[in-house]
Amino acid sequence: MTENFPWRCHIPALILLLLLFMPAAAADESEINSQLPHSSAIAAQNIISQIRSGRPINYNNITVTGQLDLSLIEGPISQALVITNSRFQGPVLIEGVTFSQDLDLRGSTFQDNVSFARSRFMGDAKFSGARFMKLADFADAYFDASSSFIAASFSGDCSFSSAEFRGDAAFLGASFAADVDFDDARFIRSGSFRSARFEDVRFFETEFSGQVTFLSALFSGNATFAATRFQSDVVFRQARFLMGSTFGLSSFAGLADFGAVQFNQTAFFGGVKFSDLAYFASARLGGDLILEGARLYSMQLEDVEFAEQSEINLNSTDFTKFVVRWSTIGSRMVYNGAAYLALVKNYKSLEWFDDADSCYYQYRRIGQSLTPWGWSKLSDIVSWLSCGYGVRVSYTVFWCLFTILFFGVVFWAGKGMNKFEIEGMELPGNPSLRPSKRGSFTDALYFSIAMFTTSQAPVNTYPVGFYRHLAMAEGILGWFFLGLFVVVLSAVLIR
Repeated sequence: MTENFPWRCHIPALILLLLLFMPAAAADESEINSQLPHSSAIAAQNIISQIRSGRPINYNNITVTGQLDLSLIEGPISQALVITNSRFQGPVLIEGVTFSQDLDLRGSTFQDNVSFARSRFMGDAKFSGARFMKLADFADAYFDASSSFIAASFSGDCSFSSAEFRGDAAFLGASFAADVDFDDARFIRSGSFRSARFEDVRFFETEFSGQVTFLSALFSGNATFAATRFQSDVVFRQARFLMGSTFGLSSFAGLADFGAVQFNQTAFFGGVKFSDLAYFASARLGGDLILEGARLYSMQLEDVEFAEQSEINLNSTDFTKFVVRWSTIGSRMVYNGAAYLALVKNYKSLEWFDDADSCYYQYRRIGQSLTPWGWSKLSDIVSWLSCGYGVRVSYTVFWCLFTILFFGVVFWAGKGMNKFEIEGMELPGNPSLRPSKRGSFTDALYFSIAMFTTSQAPVNTYPVGFYRHLAMAEGILGWFFLGLFVVVLSAVLIR
């Protein structure tokens, strides 16, 4: 306690010193802020002159008036160019220009058309937070280092066609309010479009050599990724496609993560090649899923939700592993014999034998309904009713029990059998054999079982009159159904 006492004595002095220092610090800060330009207006021609003189360009919060045309400058721009949080009132033409150093236009607003077509960015290109109010053209642009369009806003049409991104490309949270295309663009390293918002967007024959993510991206218009090459992993998890989405003829060399993606309309993957896992678990499809002609190494559709009218097209699809329960897709399959048989083989390899049986059963039922009347159709109907095309043991068991019960009732109700009480040795014509009264239903059922299983009546019972023919028919049916039961049951047990 005594050691801390001197420090307590100095506390009032420290408080007084702070009170004296704070006004001075506030005065210094206000002096610094007063030195910053408040949206100073600078003519575009002055900036061009500064660039030509080789002087550094470093502005913040200015207004550039007039047309800024850097295409008039011969040779590369060797100094860094920094114009942040500023406004460009006129058109900006920077076509075919080479920037040897960084270009920093973060937070700036371009109120007229902008063109960086055929420009080369050898340093970092920073456009984060920039706003492009009209046309923005980056066609054939070359980004040698990282390019950043984080939270950038494009109100008009935008084009990155044939652009090449050799460094990391970041479009996180970018907003495209009109058409945008990345046709023939190349992303050598990673590309990030996480939480980006698109209207109509087109990635036609685009190449992504590194990892790319569209996590939680929103596609409000049509999204086209036709013939796009994803050479590494791609993530679309939790993305939303409110209109049509096309991935036709695209190739995925790495993991393709479409988990929890929302497709409001048709998702077209015709001719797509998935060389690795295609993960669609928990996806929601409001339209059809078209995989016609696709080549799938492994595709997972677990817990996928389909709209009531959604269909799945697997015509001419080649897949090694297709992980989805038959109960999920059975009622939505577009009929194609080869696709059904491929699914049967797939389910057997997964050891989902009930799914394989259900798939094969539906395949045969639809095929039967499409077959014209003839012996082939009749044999199919017999196969369906007797054993469920060889995959329904319960059908055969039912017919066995039904046949026994039916003939038992017939023999009992029609008095089609006689029973003898035996006194002494049983011999034909022996007077000691006396016919009894009408047999009971239990006796008739016992007689029917014996005829069904052995084709022989019990020793003290025999059919009479027309019922002898019925007994013979039951014996024939018994051999048929018992043989069929053994065959079907063996097929189930062997697998």
